[in-house]
Amino acid sequence: MKDYLRRHIWILSELYQNPKGLTYKEFEERWKRSSQNVLETSLPKRTFQDCLRAIEETFDIDISSDARNGYRYRIVQRDWLENDRVKDWLLSAFAVNGLLQDSRGLRERVMYEDIPSGNDYLLEVLKAMRENHVLAMTYQDYFDKEPRDILLEPYCVRVFRQRWYVVGVMENEPKGEEPTELTNQGHIRRYALDRVVKLESTDVTFKMPRDFSVSDYFADAFGIIVEPEEYDIETIRMKVYDINHRREYLRSLPLHESQKEVERHKDYSVFELRIAPTYDFIKEILSMGGEVEVISPEYVRQEVEHRAEELLARYKNT
Repeated sequence: MKDYLRRHIWILSELYQNPKGLTYKEFEERWKRSSQNVLETSLPKRTFQDCLRAIEETFDIDISSDARNGYRYRIVQRDWLENDRVKDWLLSAFAVNGLLQDSRGLRERVMYEDIPSGNDYLLEVLKAMRENHVLAMTYQDYFDKEPRDILLEPYCVRVFRQRWYVVGVMENEPKGEEPTELTNQGHIRRYALDRVVKLESTDVTFKMPRDFSVSDYFADAFGIIVEPEEYDIETIRMKVYDINHRREYLRSLPLHESQKEVERHKDYSVFELRIAPTYDFIKEILSMGGEVEVISPEYVRQEVEHRAEELLARYKNT
């Protein structure tokens, strides 16, 4: 079984790393030399084709080989694949894993960003999402003295700042508690998996709203906070100074997909982005220190100034 899995991951890795494709003979020769082939097995063409079919079904991709391409096996329509972020991420993750397994020397030279906790519950959440099963979890928030029991309809998951979050509708919502966003089914809330004490899937099912879209839900958010009743969507203008190459960093890795560079000067640029100025966004601006200055709206500028004054006061009083 292990050899079966190794072979599948290895083939997937080779397909992903070689956009122009490889012939069956090239796959066969590379498999012979691969350190993944610990049992030194061959790669018969029938076995190879069975692996390709399994990969197509598992990852919902098309693999072709025709005479016009020299009978080279390749993933079809990779440009479509690159627009499917989840699928592309999964494929690249498997490809990287296959490359690391095939090159033992690389393993000690690659370091991933660690997600300290929450992983234990992620698979259970994903399984519940797949079957539309309600989750029963005991949750200990930082703001609560005691843990509380929650029945949640899990709509989606998201990772942000090394934490996994599950987003969904609470079925046993307490009276008087402020909602985040109202849907046809209830109020959407978010929960960090590292604050979950206990979690299990129930036999109770729910109906996923047809109009719910993860990308639409987070479209105007910087991070994980979505609170339309508290934050308006604003066009935020920022002056980004040419200090420590901050402009280049923001050009290559925008804060939000709406970000645009609307002015470019010798010592600074002006960037615009349209988002809700939530607490996590303000923290991000502060983390860049004097390299970034909020120009407008005025109340967002004042909020950043207020937070900066609090920080300065801490240092002055010690």
